[in-house]
Amino acid sequence: VRAARSRSWPASPRGPQPPRIRARSAPPMQGARVFGALGPIGPSSPGLALGGLAVGEHRLSNKLLAWSGVLEWQEKRRPYSDSTAKLKRTLPCQAYVNQGENLETDQWPQKLIMQLIPQQLLTTLGPLFRNSQLAQFHFTNRDCDSLKGLCRVMGNGFAGCMLFPHISPCEVRVLMLLYSSKKKIFMGLIPYDQSGFVNAIRQVITTRKQAVGPGGVAGPVQIVNNKFLAWSGVMEWQEPRPEPNSRSKRWLPSHVYVNQGEILRTEQWPRKLYMQLIPQQLLTTLVPLFRNSRLVQFHFTKDLETLKSLCRIMDNGFAGCVHFSYKASCEVRVLMLLYSSEKKIFIGLIPHDQSNFVSGIRRVIANQQQVLQRNLEQEQQQRGMGG
Repeated sequence: VRAARSRSWPASPRGPQPPRIRARSAPPMQGARVFGALGPIGPSSPGLALGGLAVGEHRLSNKLLAWSGVLEWQEKRRPYSDSTAKLKRTLPCQAYVNQGENLETDQWPQKLIMQLIPQQLLTTLGPLFRNSQLAQFHFTNRDCDSLKGLCRVMGNGFAGCMLFPHISPCEVRVLMLLYSSKKKIFMGLIPYDQSGFVNAIRQVITTRKQAVGPGGVAGPVQIVNNKFLAWSGVMEWQEPRPEPNSRSKRWLPSHVYVNQGEILRTEQWPRKLYMQLIPQQLLTTLVPLFRNSRLVQFHFTKDLETLKSLCRIMDNGFAGCVHFSYKASCEVRVLMLLYSSEKKIFIGLIPHDQSNFVSGIRRVIANQQQVLQRNLEQEQQQRGMGG
């Protein structure tokens, strides 16, 4: 059966391709509408809610088999178990699509590895979910315990994320699996914007790992004032001293938080950020670029004395300039750190016009170095005259 190409994946520039699906008709399945709290993809009709995630309307009848293989995931042991290790589970599974749709699965691996993620972490991905192709997953009921365990976990607010290996030449890089305990069906979502979704889901997974406490026990998602943790690492800077050319190197564990519903792609950020302290009076020429910036909140932990020192310096008219290494492949090249003594918070500004801001801040730093050099020369001259 040849499945005609539809709106699923864009046509390859190489021209018409041979059929990608060796499909057979699936047994008729009960029709269902998939709908979520974030809004529908298609017509706005009430129906199946998958943990509050927006999926859209999709009829589940007259499906064609698109792929068969094995799904593998890890399941936490029950609380009464002596072992803290996770159980590895596998189930034979099949993916079905609508008649007339084309899902190119000939390059899919025979085994898909799935990672379970709390659905509450995925609410920021609503727009990417809405623009997805849907496929129904069906599991062969050979291992009842594994299937029941998967239904129980996913029915309690978890979603499955399948990241395809980079060595696989297929167009799909990530696929999400959702389960409806009401309709007893598994729905696969294949985002059309694969690149954007991969970056977003990596940030979600990073956030989840950072929220895992000692012993691998998952704690709550880290939230500060209704903000989500986007990055954790170390901030390092040199503290100016009264003595000429004297600097004291300081560092603090630091965390970056964003508003709920926002995505900050930090998977390419280095684990250590280097900050240069600059007098705020030198930054007045960059005010227009400051206004066109994204705001994030920085939070520092552990060394209270170092934190107090940083607050004192920045409260006395300094701002922090964080340069990202050119070796880092992230979009951010520079961000500014400001401190509010009134609210006791550190605010990070990420200019949208990175190129112009980098050029502007370089001029500011060069001017600052010239001023410091002139001041040093004047001090030396005055000492010489006094001698």
